[in-house]
Amino acid sequence: MKSLLAPLLCLPLLAACASTPDPAKVCTAEWIAPRAERAVDRLEDKTAKAFRALRKVGAQWVRGDKPGALSMLSLRGAVRDLEDELKDGRGVRDLRMLARTCDDPELIRNEVTKLLERQDIPEPVLNFLRGSSLIDRLVELAEGRDEDAG
Repeated sequence: MKSLLAPLLCLPLLAACASTPDPAKVCTAEWIAPRAERAVDRLEDKTAKAFRALRKVGAQWVRGDKPGALSMLSLRGAVRDLEDELKDGRGVRDLRMLARTCDDPELIRNEVTKLLERQDIPEPVLNFLRGSSLIDRLVELAEGRDEDAG
């Protein structure tokens, strides 16, 4: 009885393997867009606190005010949370899977860059982040290429 049961249990697994879609046929812009958007929405939800802190300190800096110790402490914790989420958050894992499935290494960079740019961070702060290569470091972290972080 056991010898007959094992092959029967494997049939659904074999059927699933046989019906796995070919990435070349599936990975159209219409298929990728909603999945990437859903992943970025997850990422944005988890990083909202970090971006709030960045906007607050950035606005103070743009006005010419020196951010206080509490603001800087908040920013430090927020950046750490942002790094953790970009390292192994659900949204980033979904983006990585999508990039691997569709063999699109630029997908993560494009989506994380869009996320960073739509956070209403003051332009001088964004320019500073670009110039200091922090944005590139965050994207590399999301891509899983940052060996030194952690």
